[in-house]
Amino acid sequence: MKKKDIQFNLRIPEDLKLKIDEVAKINQRSINSETMSRLYDSFVMDNNVHLEAAKVIENFLQSRTPTQRKKDVAERLQFLFSEIKKSKFFSELTIAELAYKIGEDSADSAESWFRAEMEPTFNQLEKISNFLSANSNWLLFGKEKPFKIESFRFDEYLDKDLKRLLTSNPEKDFLKDQSVTEVKFIRSMNTEGSLFIAKLYSNRYLECFHTPYHISDVNGVGGYNSLLYLCLLFKTLEKYNSSSNHPNIYSFLLSAESSKLIESSMVHPLPLIDRLHFIPWMDDLADKLPNRLLDDHYWDGFDSLRSRLIQDFNEKKYIQNILNDSEFHIKHPIDFD
Repeated sequence: MKKKDIQFNLRIPEDLKLKIDEVAKINQRSINSETMSRLYDSFVMDNNVHLEAAKVIENFLQSRTPTQRKKDVAERLQFLFSEIKKSKFFSELTIAELAYKIGEDSADSAESWFRAEMEPTFNQLEKISNFLSANSNWLLFGKEKPFKIESFRFDEYLDKDLKRLLTSNPEKDFLKDQSVTEVKFIRSMNTEGSLFIAKLYSNRYLECFHTPYHISDVNGVGGYNSLLYLCLLFKTLEKYNSSSNHPNIYSFLLSAESSKLIESSMVHPLPLIDRLHFIPWMDDLADKLPNRLLDDHYWDGFDSLRSRLIQDFNEKKYIQNILNDSEFHIKHPIDFD
């Protein structure tokens, strides 16, 4: 059926009529044609607005829909968050505080990460792993283990080893403005007397290392010589105590069970370490001053090991020269700022 035009009277303001006249001339159309064209366009535009709005809503809902990747990341975030809160330093940490610490403008996006509604960027995940002292490769991709216990072997060159212990790791850019506040020497109560070293920074970041050293008599000749050097290192650390911003040096004993947990890299080492009580085995090892037996205070075999180390310390002239050098810290300066 042929469509027929219907005529109807329309009252419009004078200024609107003038605008239609002007545009009709530019488009070389009659006033009637120009008016009809604009009426049709208004309906098309109205439909497009609705379509665009629907697309925005659809994209928003899709971005908030959990995917397997979002679920995996959220699960890993929840695990790390629960682990770090076992530490006395982070027991009251909230997601909002975490967001603030990594430079987010609000907590809303961070909370959506934990609900698997949104996925953090790789950069955001890197910042989270750094703040929580976690393994970024595990948080980003689920590879390796949640925590990285790195290997640490001394070069047996005092200047280099002292700097490595007492200053920040130059290979980690996010630590460049941080200082080392504590260095912890942790002797495992396993048969070998395995040694762990922990460095705690001013931002509470933790570097945890396992070493090849055994604080016991199970060493062969090479291992014993390394232990002798290690004791010399312990003694030279004391020479920096008067320096400004010098890190605090502590020694601890750790149960064999807790040692295995740290080695597994599946639990956060900080909660295990920060509940330990100071045990001065490091100060007393190779120290001729304590005139008492210390096996009962430390471990079976401590006294015999100490006697052997003291004898070797007395016989080696280069060790005595270092220990008795009142200007050692001047000859071997370290900037702790």
